[in-house]
Amino acid sequence: MNAQKGAYIVQDCEGTPDVILVANGSEVATLIEGAAKLTREEGKKVRVVSAISEGLFRNQNADYQESVLPSNCPTFGLTAGLPSTLQGLVGASGKVFGMTHFGYSAPYTVLDEKFGFTGENVVKQVLEMINPVS
Repeated sequence: MNAQKGAYIVQDCEGTPDVILVANGSEVATLIEGAAKLTREEGKKVRVVSAISEGLFRNQNADYQESVLPSNCPTFGLTAGLPSTLQGLVGASGKVFGMTHFGYSAPYTVLDEKFGFTGENVVKQVLEMINPVS
């Protein structure tokens, strides 16, 4: 039902999340894998959001938008498309990992590994975002 609202919580944590992971397609499965590792190995509280339509999501009332993507929580986006497709949802302090090149052909499992669409890379990218090196 919440898919009609453009974005919804797929997996949540108890209390306030340390980080929100957002994707707009099949990458959600990779985020769930990364969330499990962040919780188990790093002790982080993680929310996973599927944002299938930013336009529909932005048409929802502010309370709903804030309940799904709180503005005060670090947000990481994962997309097999251009990073700009999620930038509006992660905000200026968030980070999006996406494609910067196209035209490769191979089984998706090979390409996912080669280009970093793995749970391990989600963990790496999120930790770099929330624990920047000075």
